[in-house]
Amino acid sequence: MKNKFFKNLKNFNLDSSRILLAISGGKDSMTMLDLFNAFKDELKLNLVVCHFNHSLRDDADRDETFVKSQCEKYGLKFYSKKEDVLLFSNENKLSIEEGARTLRYKFFDQIKRIEDLDYIATAHNKNDLAETVIMRILRGTGINGLIGIQSERGDLIRPILDFSRDEIENYIKENQIPFVEDKTNFEDMYLRNKIRLNLFPILKNEYNPRILDSLSRLSNIAFDYSNISREYIASKEGILWEFNKEKILVDIEKLKHQSKSFRNIMYREFYEFISKDPDGINYKIIEEIDNLIFTKTGKYIEIKNVIFKNEYNKLLIYDKNVFINLKTDFYYENLDFSLYSTKFFDIIIEQSCFEEFNKLKQNKDMLFINKRYLKLLKIRNRKNGDFLEFEFGKKKLKDIFIDEKISKDMRDNIPVFEIDNNIIWLPNIRRANKYLVDNQDDIIKIRVLSKEILWRD
Repeated sequence: MKNKFFKNLKNFNLDSSRILLAISGGKDSMTMLDLFNAFKDELKLNLVVCHFNHSLRDDADRDETFVKSQCEKYGLKFYSKKEDVLLFSNENKLSIEEGARTLRYKFFDQIKRIEDLDYIATAHNKNDLAETVIMRILRGTGINGLIGIQSERGDLIRPILDFSRDEIENYIKENQIPFVEDKTNFEDMYLRNKIRLNLFPILKNEYNPRILDSLSRLSNIAFDYSNISREYIASKEGILWEFNKEKILVDIEKLKHQSKSFRNIMYREFYEFISKDPDGINYKIIEEIDNLIFTKTGKYIEIKNVIFKNEYNKLLIYDKNVFINLKTDFYYENLDFSLYSTKFFDIIIEQSCFEEFNKLKQNKDMLFINKRYLKLLKIRNRKNGDFLEFEFGKKKLKDIFIDEKISKDMRDNIPVFEIDNNIIWLPNIRRANKYLVDNQDDIIKIRVLSKEILWRD
């Protein structure tokens, strides 16, 4: 087993690397800790250990104390953190497993930055991989979900992923490695435990004694297919989509010309990229996302804090938690043929003609007026009490934004066009009947184009 582990480390090219070992105190992680310690001098590894206390069991503090004592024996630097996972999960409407994973990896990333480390190593094994694949199949998954757990993903490595639980048990016994037992591993209160304790033994004993290897091969095949998909999607960068400051922007008109199969795969890939959630999203949600590109601007779907939003002919995909809304004040008057810019929009005023007006007058993202109104026109942010007047009444801008599903983040930044204190246009949303073209002379056209939305300055 040591030779196999050493070969894995060489395959990762870990020589002289600085590695954070995530150690729970159980058999898997204590095996990994002992194996890393066996080769740290030969490979010139700088090892740091961390332990995350989930506060979910009465003996959770015992585990933390145990890991700390073992690190003292190995002479390794130790970090720990205690969080109320149950409270965090409830507050964020997550399952306990999702909440635990979120907090755990946030802690890992924090220590990695503090210590300036190269990699984070976790002790997932071949059984974990098989259980994850089965769990995702039961929940309903796509190709990416079948990958289960990868041995290497960015700065995350899993050097004992190709070891079975039986191999680990034997290593523990042969080398008398101390460990602590998590009693909840033997309780079928979670889906993973039910698969491990109830379903997996049936599959292994009655259907396929080599089920571990079969699911491992399936994972590898899915990984190959996923890589090809990602390479193809990447080839479309700059043509169909672009990534900027923690968001993805996809050209909706170009996206509509792609096959539905491509669109579905792309949504999954972008969701996983933004969310860092390997569980992916199900087909029903994929369908809802695809329907977005055929709806009005402002429509959006939120999936576990990831927003898919139709915004002025762009499909935006971003994590709402990293979006910082900064209202930008603007005010323009005494306008002329020119370009006016806000943080989010470019406003273009140019000469037009009656023929163009007739052709494009129903287009909501353009405003046609006679030139004599230009000096009266003002462009500003919305204000409390603003309303738009129609032929059969008036409506508050707030209610219009709600009806059109315009996000709160954007409402204060959408330019409001007014003449004589009367709002005449909300670009690409609504238009009043006043101050339109009333003769065929000196017609001007005003266009509002969405810029890239900046999530952070």
